[in-house]
Parts: sequence; structure tokens; C-alpha cells
Amino acid sequence: MHRLYFSSLILIFVVLPFSWLHAQVDTTSNLSNTEKLWGLTKFWSEAKYNFAYFDQIDVNWDSAYQAYVPQVLATKSTWDYYQVLKRFCALLSDGHTNVYIPHSLYTSSRYRQLVTEFMGEQLYVTNVPQQYAEQNLLGAEVLRIDGEPTRAWMAEHLLPYVSASAEHQRWNTAARQLFYGTDTTQTWQLTLRTSNGDTVSHATGFRTQPADWVVPQPKRERFSFRQQDSIGIIAINTFGDEAVISDFENILPQLRTSRGIVIDLRKNGGGSSNIGAEILSYFTDAPQLVGSTWKTREHLPSYKAWGTYFLRNNPDPDLDSLSSFYRKSVLVTRGDYWHQGDTMTIENSVKEPMNQPLVVLTSNHTASAAEDFLIMLRCLPNRATIIGQKTFGSTGQPLPIELPGGGSARVCTKRDTYPSGQDFVGIGVIPDIEVERTVA
Repeated sequence: MHRLYFSSLILIFVVLPFSWLHAQVDTTSNLSNTEKLWGLTKFWSEAKYNFAYFDQIDVNWDSAYQAYVPQVLATKSTWDYYQVLKRFCALLSDGHTNVYIPHSLYTSSRYRQLVTEFMGEQLYVTNVPQQYAEQNLLGAEVLRIDGEPTRAWMAEHLLPYVSASAEHQRWNTAARQLFYGTDTTQTWQLTLRTSNGDTVSHATGFRTQPADWVVPQPKRERFSFRQQDSIGIIAINTFGDEAVISDFENILPQLRTSRGIVIDLRKNGGGSSNIGAEILSYFTDAPQLVGSTWKTREHLPSYKAWGTYFLRNNPDPDLDSLSSFYRKSVLVTRGDYWHQGDTMTIENSVKEPMNQPLVVLTSNHTASAAEDFLIMLRCLPNRATIIGQKTFGSTGQPLPIELPGGGSARVCTKRDTYPSGQDFVGIGVIPDIEVERTVA
């Protein structure tokens, strides 16, 4: 059966390593205490009944909610309020569960003076404005920030606000949020080790105009194609625009004459799984494409009522010894009763598929529906070689939530796995040949 499957399109500023614009913020506007409490309660309640990964985290959600009530009421501005909400949300450790600050609080644009990126366990400067070109900062390792070891500083000041499923995703996101404050005059003092081994100090902050970068910013087109040595090289940077299907079909004549094909998904942050499936169909004669299996929690109020009474007299029952009725009641009461969804199965209508060798490139930024594409590819044994970094490690169906003051949030309601039940959320899809970026 052909079904529509949608994963979330990860926002571009989360996925792309070259999104360097920040904005000056309004730090004076404030919400009423009633609005603040309502927003916290709304997010807590929606997550309590719909979030798909409570068994993966060590958080007492009700206790956390109680602890955050005085924190949100103590905030002095809407900006500060949303920072507290982001910390609350980050307790859930999920890349498809987020809080978004109201756009109205951003009053003017600012631009970073340095771009940083994690490679392995170290943070490096990966782009600088032309004015710093002679200072040998490009490729320098960031040893300290304001006198503290880099990772310790980031763990204290950034990680508590990062919503992420996989550990590499947490640190990559933190690296992109470095030097993000509300004071336009603020600077951070860096201790750097340059590529020639020198240790130097450098103060960084924000610019009011875009920089002329030493490493030019690449254009993020939705689709591009080129041929090199009779190899067709396709970059698909989104599955959130159906036009990429037409883009792909328009180059089929060139692809059919290629002796091999590369699909580059390193900048693809997701969209609709069906768009990826349409493209993948051209590379297999399998009658169906098989993707991830999913499940979602079920809340059944009457069963929760029965289970609550039962647990008062039997606080620690042996589930295997219970009747199906009482077992279901206990699981519903504990928030651990699940609706088992089907396995993503999409009919293949392509009559003349291509059989050339196929390579797919991935990165830490390959996310959501692009990961669903890889799961379907994994279910086609020996069809392709995946090369690059492990992927973002987050997919699912988010529930959108409106919050006071014009902000918003989302909660992941759907738990996806390989058809075998093996997890990839929180891990990423592991390439056949893992290649990490290096300073060189």
C-alpha cells in the first residue's frame, strides 16, 4: 500500500554548518505570570501524554515540571522565559522536540566573527573573515573560552539548552550556538592553538555587516547535478520540496549513460519520506520499498482509571502474571502502552530502473526524512555503499504547539526503528565506510 509518510524538516539553522546569522533581541518585553505558567503547563502536558521516548531518558517529568514553575515565574522578560523553556525541553533529549523563540523578539541582524565546528573531540575554527586571513586562525583549535577549557565551558553554558537525540548532534548544535548572546558589545576571549603550533589569544563577538569569508559560503540549492569522469553526481539538499522529483527526472537521460552515480545527502535536513522514496525507486527493481517501523503511545483514560485503582493495592505487580485486562490497565497508567504502527511500505512503479554502482554520501547533518531514505536503502541489500559521517540521529512525527507571546514548540510523538526493531534515533545511520571531516 502507498501511504504518505512525513518526517520533520529540520530548520536550516540547525542543520547547515554555514548559517551564521544571529539577531539582536528584545530583552525588555515580558509576559504575564498567567501566560508564563500556561505555556510551561501546555508543553509539559503535551509531552506527558505524547512524547515517544520517556523510557530512554532518566527524568521524572512531573517533578521537573514542579521545579520549573518558580523558574518561569521568576523570569524578567519574554526572552528569559523562553530560555528557561528551552532548558526544560532539553531534558527530553530529543532532536524532534524543541522550543522556538518568538520571531518578534529578534529586532536586527548580527553576524558571527568566527565559525567553529567539532572534529572528533576538539573544536576548530573553520571560517574567518578576510580581515583575519593573515592571523593564521583558520584551522586553529579552540583550547579555552573565557579561561575555561572549551568543552567544560560549553557543557555549562550551551548544552543545557540543546535539544538533541544523539551525542554528536548535541555538540554540533552547541558549536553552532557559540557566541550567541543578547549584548551587541559582548566579546569572548579565546585561547587558540594555530596550525603551526602557536598559542594565541583572540577576542570575538558580532559584526553588524556580513563578512567576506576566507572560505566562500556555498549556495544551498535544493538540487544540483554534474558529471565527472562519466560519474553522475547529484546533490539533493532537501526532501521538503516536491520539485526535486522533477529535478531528478530531468537528468535521467544523463544518469542512464553514467557508469556510476553518487547521491550527496550531506546537507539534506529532511522533509517528506515519499519524495526520497520516489527518487530511490529509480535505483531498484524491487516491487516495494521497505522503510522504518514505527509505534506511538496510546492514552486510554478509562484504562488509566482502572490501572490507578489496581496499583494502589498492587504497587509492583508482575506483569507477566496479570490478565490481559489488568496488564493493559497497568501499562496505560504508566504511560507505556503502545499502538504498533506498520512498516513503511511504498509500491515501486518505475519500469526501467538503473543498476549502475551507487554511492550515497552522508554527514552529521543528514537528518529526518533523509535518514528515512537511508533506512529504505539499507533494506535493499548490496544496492549501494554509504560513505561519510553517521547521520543526525533524529526523525519522527512532531506535534506542533503554540506558546504565549508568539513562540512555539513541538513534541516527537512517533518512534521509528529499522524494520528489525533496531534503533537509529539517538545513534544515527552508520555508514558502510565512515569518513570524518578533518582540519586539513
